Amino acid sequence: MNTAEITIPLGKLVPSRANVRRVNSEAGKAELAASIEAHGLIHNLVTRKAGKGPKFEVVAGGRRLGALRLLLEEGRTVQGVAVTKDFPVRAILREEGSDTEISLAENDQRQPMHAVDEVIAYRDLVEQGMAAEDIASRFGKSMVTVRQRLRLASLSPRILDAMRADEVTLEQAKALAVSDDHAAQEAAWFEQDGWNRNPGSIRSFLTSAHVRGNDRLARFVGIEAYEAAGGGVLRDLFVEDELTFLTDRPLLVKLASDRLEVVADELRPLGWKWVEISLDTTFIHSSGFGRIHAVRRDPTEAEQAELAALGGQYDELAEAIDAYAEGDPQIETDEAKLHALESRIEAIQNAAQAYDPREMALAGCVVSIAHGGTAQVTPGLVKADDRKALAVLQDGEEGNDQDEADEAGEEEAPEAEATGISAALTEELTAIRTAALRVELASRPDVALAALLHAMVSRLFYDYHHGRVEPAVEVSGQRRNLVPSIKEPDACRALSGWSEVVEGWGHRIPGNPADLWPWLVAQPQDVQLDLLAVVTAANLNAVVARHENGRERIAQADLLAEAVGLDMGLWWTPEAAFLSRLSKADIAGVMREAGCPEEAARAVERAPKPEGVLQAEKELDGKGWLPAVLRAPVKVESESVAMAAE
Repeated sequence: MNTAEITIPLGKLVPSRANVRRVNSEAGKAELAASIEAHGLIHNLVTRKAGKGPKFEVVAGGRRLGALRLLLEEGRTVQGVAVTKDFPVRAILREEGSDTEISLAENDQRQPMHAVDEVIAYRDLVEQGMAAEDIASRFGKSMVTVRQRLRLASLSPRILDAMRADEVTLEQAKALAVSDDHAAQEAAWFEQDGWNRNPGSIRSFLTSAHVRGNDRLARFVGIEAYEAAGGGVLRDLFVEDELTFLTDRPLLVKLASDRLEVVADELRPLGWKWVEISLDTTFIHSSGFGRIHAVRRDPTEAEQAELAALGGQYDELAEAIDAYAEGDPQIETDEAKLHALESRIEAIQNAAQAYDPREMALAGCVVSIAHGGTAQVTPGLVKADDRKALAVLQDGEEGNDQDEADEAGEEEAPEAEATGISAALTEELTAIRTAALRVELASRPDVALAALLHAMVSRLFYDYHHGRVEPAVEVSGQRRNLVPSIKEPDACRALSGWSEVVEGWGHRIPGNPADLWPWLVAQPQDVQLDLLAVVTAANLNAVVARHENGRERIAQADLLAEAVGLDMGLWWTPEAAFLSRLSKADIAGVMREAGCPEEAARAVERAPKPEGVLQAEKELDGKGWLPAVLRAPVKVESESVAMAAE
């Protein structure tokens, strides 16, 4: 076969129609261009004279030709030499043989590098002194890709050997790379049963002793402050948003405690008997605190005048914002002003509330960390040792007499009236009384609402360690714990949202069950209704559990969902954690149902399961697909309704 090695001006090279590569012929062109720019053309093009003209067809090397043309279009260089139409391109000129055969031979015999060899090569470049930024630019890769490959290269040699033997998949290797500790990596792989080697289990094993970067403690302290104090950090580069784990929990706790103490020091001169810090979110509810409440005074004339003026400004600004066109830059400025007005109004309203200094001398504050990672102050808490003194202060001698009776451990019961009424008759009479009481209560919704809330709040917020009194209104509810039903509760948006709701109200209601009734009666009806919604929601059970027949319950839950306009698309998306629990055939079925391209569904069916799951997750992003159990039920009109509509 006659061949000759020559150089041909770039402008005289054209792609051959005989090139067999049709699919992905443009894939990676930018990366290849960057590599040629940095390293030159390593492999010659294979060409043939194009008819009678001055052109040469590129039989093998079409992607390299495309990369060179990209460099020409962008005015770039090859190893410092400007790329023009006259740029000399090394090529082999063939005069015999089938163009198709040559193109097929080049593409068919390619063998991609093994993942381990590739990442080790990246590591060698760094050890030879090349910066990661230079690697990215010279090979046309993103910095994220380079960091990921260097992280894989830092895996334990035993893990890398297992990868070479195809015993560890790429996804499992990514999970193992969350830790820098070779011993921990090897324990997570070699000391675990095969069924426990999925990427999720590996990540959990390696990070169980650490604190997630989105944990309330980490958000409160701040990762930068934690690292500045010498704290270690692990970053999972292979998940969205690069999950961060803080490895020094004792240091994080110390930093958080120190910050809380700063807030506590500001409160201690204000007249409270005590101010304490707590990192335990359940401390307030589990310690049996009593509560004192601030007394609201009427605003002064000056405060009333300022509130009226601020209210007018707020309304005008809100109307102006509503009138702006979408994207108007003035919106952001005016919304900041609106927020400032809200803050000032709230400050004036809060100033109109004050605690009785005598009660403050018997009460204290707990400074803690809210769910969102901000400092939270819960004032007006009364310890058990101070309740008696508070009762004396509030109730005078009557309260003192009651305390003495409590200390004696018994109450004087009135003497039973010797009337000769039998037990059966007593039951009948009290039943009649109950019926009458029901009639009266039915005509007093304000009292009935407080009574219902008393029963439900008691069940939701107090346990028997608080000395809960069984309410007169009997409300039965399962208050089903949802956490055991959810595989990854910490990652569940809906469960986190519910926890925030309960925690928010837990800080508002009295800590002592004995104070709940007078507190409820004193609340405005809008507050009572808001709380009623919370405790009602706590008793909602729409779980379709195994071995349970709850069709009627679920049907009622569907009606509730319709009434509140539930949109599960806001709370759930088909992510990898869900898709990995399906078969590949079922994943492909989901994609087809969601309207993904047929070729994408088939590609997932052919791909290894971990790769298919990730590809399916990308394809389903933004499609709005939901499993049947999360969709709104289809409404079927009855025959009479349909006829009436005709």
